[in-house]
Amino acid sequence: MSPPFLLLGRHHAGTWLIAVQLAIGVVLCLQAWQALTDLQAARTSPDGIDDTGLLLVPWLQMTPAVDPGVDDVLHRLRAVPGVLSATATNQVPYGNTAWSVHAWTPAHPAERNIVSVFLADEHFSKTLGIATMRGRDFRPGEFRDYTGDQADLHAGPGPAIISSALATRLYGDVDPLGRTLLTAPGAHLRVVGVIQRMPPPASAPDARDLAMMLPVRMVRAGDAQFLVRHAGSSDDMAARIRAVLSAAYPTIVVAEPVDIAALRDASLHAPRLRAGWSVGACIVWWVSTLGLLMLGGQRWVQEHTQEFSLRRAAGATGRQLARRLRLEYLWLACAAASFGLACSGWLLPRIAPAWLASTPSMGSMLAVAAWVALAVQLAAAWPAYLARRIPPHLVSRSPSVRL
Repeated sequence: MSPPFLLLGRHHAGTWLIAVQLAIGVVLCLQAWQALTDLQAARTSPDGIDDTGLLLVPWLQMTPAVDPGVDDVLHRLRAVPGVLSATATNQVPYGNTAWSVHAWTPAHPAERNIVSVFLADEHFSKTLGIATMRGRDFRPGEFRDYTGDQADLHAGPGPAIISSALATRLYGDVDPLGRTLLTAPGAHLRVVGVIQRMPPPASAPDARDLAMMLPVRMVRAGDAQFLVRHAGSSDDMAARIRAVLSAAYPTIVVAEPVDIAALRDASLHAPRLRAGWSVGACIVWWVSTLGLLMLGGQRWVQEHTQEFSLRRAAGATGRQLARRLRLEYLWLACAAASFGLACSGWLLPRIAPAWLASTPSMGSMLAVAAWVALAVQLAAAWPAYLARRIPPHLVSRSPSVRL
């Protein structure tokens, strides 16, 4: 008859406590994996614009009496050596100013969606590198000026270009071109084009990539933000632009131009923070778990020294005892990993929000299972070493000694 497990044959409560701790470690590993994957995807996934060589002039601080007007500022920006194109808009991707409206369709008036609104002039799409997936761009006769009156902005029907996410939200699988949508002030807009994506401002409410562009020119420079596409170094171009604007408008405070790619990276504060906390919690948990396994194993070996000595006296070698102990640690790791993977792959995606827990990939699950087996074997190295060093002559005839 096979002798009972050295480790698992006794102290069942403590053994299952260790198994639960290992299972929680599996869940934390997969959560950290998901957080890092989401962060990397946010850094590298296409965002619908070309943010390479794109600078933002955030604002020009002035009184209305000295406002030079958007056209004058754009004329000076386009004259700066190295500038390829320039545009003025109400808000910019990843910026700190946000314009949002409610949008819905006549067929579903109760389904109000928060949509990020971009006012675009004739150079907006070219400067940001936006391409339409379906439909067309705005025509020259469709642009109008915005002087600051919101009622005038939404007066009358007009064309709109929307993001693919908004098209799906409003119309499902139906072709959105030519269809009508309404905004909060009651304007009727006609969809003329669809773009892949328009990144919302960092300060915008959670619009989930729901965005639209309207053919509206900014008029007052104090209300606008300016985007410049350029060639060459971003730092040199930023200094050049600021020098030109400061010289042209000595009574106006000109903000430091910012690279859009830097704004995109700064907008990842939330996923970066989540990834940091997830990885930190995973490391702390596993350090404590492995320490518990090592110290618990050491204490168990010390408490059962006579048992090990008796097995040695019966003919077992130190290597056999150490291998048996490692196998039991491996069995414990496999049981705990299976439970943890079941929780992460089936239970958590059904009870937790999508941003917190999603179904892990098979590759991540296999990698975490391999890590658990390896980590537990590393923890088992110390008690296995102690078991190998126990000599056979410590055996006692005391009735307390049992197999």
